[in-house]
Amino acid sequence: MRRSNNSCIALIAAIAAFSGCATAPTRSDAPDIALPRAWTAQPGASATAPHAWLKDFNEPQLQALVDEALAHNTDLHLAAARFSQSVAEARIAGAALMPSADLGLNGARQKINTFGPQSTGGIRFDNYSLNLNLSWEIDLWGRLRNRTSAALAQLEASHAELCAAHLSLAAQVTKSWFNYIEASQQVALAEKDARSYHENLKTIEGRFKHGLAEGLDLRRIRAQAASAEADVEVRRRLLDQAARNLEVLLGRYPSAHLAVEDSLPDLPQTIPAGLPADLLTRRPDLIAAERRLAAADKEYRATRKDLLPKISLTASGGRSSPEFSDLLANNFSTWTLAGNLTQPIFQGGRIRANIDRSLALREQATANYHNAALNAFLEVETTLAAETYLLNEYEKLALASNEATAAETLAWDRYRNGTAESLETLDAQRTATAARSRLLTLRNFLLQNRVDLYLALGGTFQSAS
Repeated sequence: MRRSNNSCIALIAAIAAFSGCATAPTRSDAPDIALPRAWTAQPGASATAPHAWLKDFNEPQLQALVDEALAHNTDLHLAAARFSQSVAEARIAGAALMPSADLGLNGARQKINTFGPQSTGGIRFDNYSLNLNLSWEIDLWGRLRNRTSAALAQLEASHAELCAAHLSLAAQVTKSWFNYIEASQQVALAEKDARSYHENLKTIEGRFKHGLAEGLDLRRIRAQAASAEADVEVRRRLLDQAARNLEVLLGRYPSAHLAVEDSLPDLPQTIPAGLPADLLTRRPDLIAAERRLAAADKEYRATRKDLLPKISLTASGGRSSPEFSDLLANNFSTWTLAGNLTQPIFQGGRIRANIDRSLALREQATANYHNAALNAFLEVETTLAAETYLLNEYEKLALASNEATAAETLAWDRYRNGTAESLETLDAQRTATAARSRLLTLRNFLLQNRVDLYLALGGTFQSAS
C-alpha cells in the first residue's frame, strides 16, 4: 500500500513540474458504444453496497496475505520500476521546453610554417577560451508542448497500469488462497473416503471368510480402496502445487509450508441492484487505454508541426586569450547572440512518413480503447450472469450431494443385511464421493467468480463519489 502512495506522489510531482509549460491532455470521448443504464445480466435482488471488496470476505488472514504480496511480489516491483521509468521519461520530455546551458573550456595550438630567406621555421598561435553557452527553441507552434503533454499522458497511463497491477495481484492472491483451501479440503475428503473404503473392505473380508460374499465382491472393494488411496496422493500433489503458487505470489520461497484457514469463506452478500454502468470508468486498464489514446493524439499533432519553421535563440559569453592565465581578465571578454530560423525543405520523406506513422499509432490506440471497453462490458455481464447460474447450480448440487450421501449409507446398510449387491453399493459410494468433491469445487468457483466481478468493475460496488 505504501508503494501505491509513493507512486501517486511521484505522478503528482511530475505533472506539477511542467504545469506552467504543458498539461496532460483532456479526457478522450468514450467509445461509441450503446450503453445500458444498468447491467442486463444483473439479478434484481438488492443489498447494501460493501465498502471494499477484500473486506467483503471478512477474512483477516486474507488481508494480511494480500498486504504481504503488495510489499514483496516481484512482478509488482517490476511494474513499479516501469512507472519510475515513465516518470523519468516525462521529465526528459519536459526538459525540451526549458533553455539549455553548458560551460565549455577549450584550448587550441596552431603552427603556420613560413618559407623564405628570413624564415624562422614557422609561427605558433595559442588560444584558450572559457564560454557559457545558452540555447532555447521558441515553441511558437506548440510542438514541444504537444510532446510534453503526450509524455504526461503516457505517465498517467503508466500509473493506471501500476494501479491495475495492484488490483490484479490482490485478486491473484485471493483466488490462490481459495484454491489452497479447496485443495486442503479435497485432501481431507479424499482421506475420509479412503478410510471409508478400508472399513468397508474389512466388512466384505469378514463376510467372505464366512462365505457370505463372493470373491468378485472382495476384488472390487480392494480395487476401489486402492483407487481411493491413489486419489489421496493426487489431492496431496495438487495441494502442494497450490501452496507453492501462493508462496511465489507472496514473494516467499516456494517451500509449500503454509498455514491457512480450514474452510472456504461464505460468499459475500448479494450484489446490489441497480449497479451503474459508469462504474467501469474507474477501471485502471480503461484509464490506461484512454491515456494512451490521448498521448498518441498529442504526438500526432506534434509530428504535423515538424513541417513548420523552427525558431531558436543561442547566446554565448566568456573569455578568450592566447594565455591561459588571462582567461579571467575582463580585457579578454567575448560574447555572441544569434537567432536561427530553419524551415524543412527536403528530408527524403522522413517528416511525412513520421506523420503517417503517428496517425497509424493514433488509430491503433483508438481501436485498442474501443476494444478494451467492449471487453470490460463483456467481463461484467459474463460474471454477473455466471453468479446467477452458479448459485442455481450450487443449490441443485447441494441437494444431490445430500441425497447421494444418504443413498450411500442406505446401500451399505442393505449390503450388510444381505439385501443389496456389492456393485450397487460401490456405485452409490462413488456417486456420493464425486458429488461432495464437486460441491467443494463449485463453492470455490462461486468465490472466484465474485473476485472476477470485483476485477471487472475495478473495485467495490460503490463508486468513488
